[in-house]
Amino acid sequence: MASGNETYGTSFGPRPSRMVNDLVLTIFVIGFYVIILGAICLSGIVANVINLIVFIRQGFKDTVNIFLFSLAISDIGLLIASLWLSIGFNPYFENACLPFDAKEVAYLTAGWPGICFSRISGWITAFIMLERCLCIAVPLKVKTMITVKRTVIALVSIYVAMIGALLPVFYAIRLEPRYSPLKNETKIRIVYIANGFAIESAVFLINAFSQLISFIMVIICSIILVQNLISKSKWRKSTSSSGDHDSFSNRDKKVVKLVLFIAIIFIVCLSPSVINFIAQSFEPEYTASGKYGDMFLLIWSFSSCLKATNSAVNIIVYYNMSSKYKQTLDKMLLRCKKG
Repeated sequence: MASGNETYGTSFGPRPSRMVNDLVLTIFVIGFYVIILGAICLSGIVANVINLIVFIRQGFKDTVNIFLFSLAISDIGLLIASLWLSIGFNPYFENACLPFDAKEVAYLTAGWPGICFSRISGWITAFIMLERCLCIAVPLKVKTMITVKRTVIALVSIYVAMIGALLPVFYAIRLEPRYSPLKNETKIRIVYIANGFAIESAVFLINAFSQLISFIMVIICSIILVQNLISKSKWRKSTSSSGDHDSFSNRDKKVVKLVLFIAIIFIVCLSPSVINFIAQSFEPEYTASGKYGDMFLLIWSFSSCLKATNSAVNIIVYYNMSSKYKQTLDKMLLRCKKG
């Protein structure tokens, strides 16, 4: 533990700048962080639990099911963390007579775990896109390259690596009862050990770099996959009979639409978060307690909702674009109605 000169959590202290009107900032934080984010997380958790049940019923002989099952787990982790974060920012919860500071505790116990699960989801998405890209580029070799065993090892490695990268934060930041002279009260708050800010900043940079790489991988793999599908579709049209090329073309179009839809959702929902992380990396004052703290909270409240949306809407994509998923879920719902 650090001595008396240790630095205490000040992530949600007075804002040194007024780039955003207080009323506007309050509306955005409560509207997005509390109301909208909470609703998205609750519905998303239910949706991903359904996803887990569907994939378990379908089995894990197919590597795609393993990918999507692990993605649902990380999405649930992100949504639970985001839900707790939205509760911590609720003014009624914050102003209640609690033995802890809601925002500071949520910052450590929800904010950082949410970042971790977001990175896991990003890398799993990148891995899915890479596999689909290889299925088009080298269809005869992909089954020997990406086996069920290798897929499981890769996914476990992603979880271990991302969780391991998070652990230094919980060494640098502690939860301890501290007395606040301003409020004349003792509550459990975050406490930074000596050099705690430096450790947290290093972990942040690692996570930001990790997110950027996975984000770029998704974009690159999507472009390569679409190009391959389009080129193969043109080749089939030029070589097949007029009665056959339509079916091939329609099949290719469905795959292209599926890939583009997944990529667009991921890119659109994660873009504000990526931009925020890049801004933090280049501007040290762009934090919740920095010079641009109000702008940070404004953008982050919006980007958090988009990240949660990315984790919550997969069930809609699967149901509308996977006949196998739709068939399995319809049977489950039919049994529930009969029961």
